[in-house]
Amino acid sequence: MNIIINSPFSSSWAARDERALSGSHEHLKLFDGFKKSLLTGATGILALLWKNRRNETIWVHQSAGHASLIPCLFGHFLGHKNIIIAIGTDSACFPEIDYGNYRKWSTRLSTRISFKRADLICPVHESMECYDYDYWDVRHKKQGIKAFIPELETPFFPIHNGFDRNLWGVDQKWSERKIDVMCVFSLGAMNRSVLKGADLIIAVARRNPSLRFRIIGEAPADFDLPENCVVISNCNQQELRGHYNEAKLFIQASITEGFPNTLCEAMACGCFPIGSKVSSIPSIISNFGLILERRDAALLERLIAEALVEIEKGQLTPEAISRSIFDRYSIEARTGKLVKAIHQLAKQTEHS
Repeated sequence: MNIIINSPFSSSWAARDERALSGSHEHLKLFDGFKKSLLTGATGILALLWKNRRNETIWVHQSAGHASLIPCLFGHFLGHKNIIIAIGTDSACFPEIDYGNYRKWSTRLSTRISFKRADLICPVHESMECYDYDYWDVRHKKQGIKAFIPELETPFFPIHNGFDRNLWGVDQKWSERKIDVMCVFSLGAMNRSVLKGADLIIAVARRNPSLRFRIIGEAPADFDLPENCVVISNCNQQELRGHYNEAKLFIQASITEGFPNTLCEAMACGCFPIGSKVSSIPSIISNFGLILERRDAALLERLIAEALVEIEKGQLTPEAISRSIFDRYSIEARTGKLVKAIHQLAKQTEHS
């Protein structure tokens, strides 16, 4: 049985899935030709289909779209099976900020065909199948794959992202942390700032000069940044763990997410989380933080004040927040479910 992990962009998760599966699957390949160009990717995909035309092959696509189209469309004729790991853009449509696969006819078409011709859809969270959206006043009041492909019959098998105890953890108590608020996003383009809630956070920072904000990401040299905000770019994973452990709060104020890795990483390092009421975020935070019910800077400001009071009370500890991530979303659990999905399709191939 051959397994091809098809990643349309540079993805640490695709590489991690490759490492996780390499121990139990000898014939394993990671293909990422689409990060160079559509032509390079399509040529490489066709070459792999031809090379494996007589072999039982399972494709694991890291999202639906142009990169998954050819194997999902033609792989069936070769006896190949297709799993799509739905990650977020392939389940959303926000024309207000030009975000989501369904806003343009080309990506809408390739995404629809891929999902309908796939053998199994593995969203990174259950909400990505379909959910009611009321966090922001938008055109599409329902989000999720079935909101945009209601006739879809392909089965769903959610596989959450997973996090490694060896990479993330609590290194400092809250009393030792000097940064009040941390977040991860890039500033500049308005649609990207709105997507991650950067405009809300900057507005709150301007009104609270006594609070210290740290932003991991990028900002244009001429960006009007408040004096209490520091932007740090080009962090490796170990440095990022250090930054998380210097912060009391982590804010994920996105208008949409699949399964935000940075939120989970921050919680795994003991940050008190505040997150928007969209998709997976309320489930991830659960009882270990606060939920921003609507896209409103004044409400976010009140939640930050409430969170800092909760931290002072000490009823919730960084260690408890960290354990909540590893207990629910471990890398071992993700690998186990991915292996189960592959074995399920492998059995179907044997019986067909």
